Amino acid sequence: MDRALFISDIHIGTKRSQVDKANDFIRHKEFGCIYLVGDIIDGIALKRKEFWNDKANDFLQEILRKAKAGTKIIYITGNHDEFLEGFWGNDLGGIKIEEEVLHTTKDGSIYVVIHGHQFHTKFLHLVLLLKNWVKDKAKQLAKFRAGIENNAICYAASKKVDGIICGHTHEAKIRKENKITYINTGDFVEGLTCVVERESGKLELVNLAD
Repeated sequence: MDRALFISDIHIGTKRSQVDKANDFIRHKEFGCIYLVGDIIDGIALKRKEFWNDKANDFLQEILRKAKAGTKIIYITGNHDEFLEGFWGNDLGGIKIEEEVLHTTKDGSIYVVIHGHQFHTKFLHLVLLLKNWVKDKAKQLAKFRAGIENNAICYAASKKVDGIICGHTHEAKIRKENKITYINTGDFVEGLTCVVERESGKLELVNLAD
């Protein structure tokens, strides 16, 4: 059994969500703790009544089944599931809702677990809003992501922890900077990635497309 799973940005409620792949992975694995690192349910899409199907129900039922069986489930809210912010600190059917938490690996390293939208700056917001009109969108998106990463690393340093685990940018990555380890889980929309803490305590990116 692996110690922990970190998975984010499934965006259930959108047509692009690959929630069935996430469900298949979780169903056949055992974890001591599952961190749902934000934008799991896409409340913005649900307001538009965009999409919902049995695959979405199956995923939620599997998470509840895991919780009932004793797996620790922590749901970190993101910018697309902010409708859950009013439940911070509450336990809903065995699922603990939080804004951010600390995770300690087997070797004693401490990581902040947070969605990551909190690390936008006003400039980065402007880049995101304008990126559909700029000439070099790929370059601007890279700057946007790098800005969020750097702010996340600074935040972890301010908390005096060893690293940060987040999502939001949909770019799976492990990066070491000034003794801080930045880990992004990626997504289950464009990609099929998550992060697992193995029984040994090693944190690994897992790509289900491999």
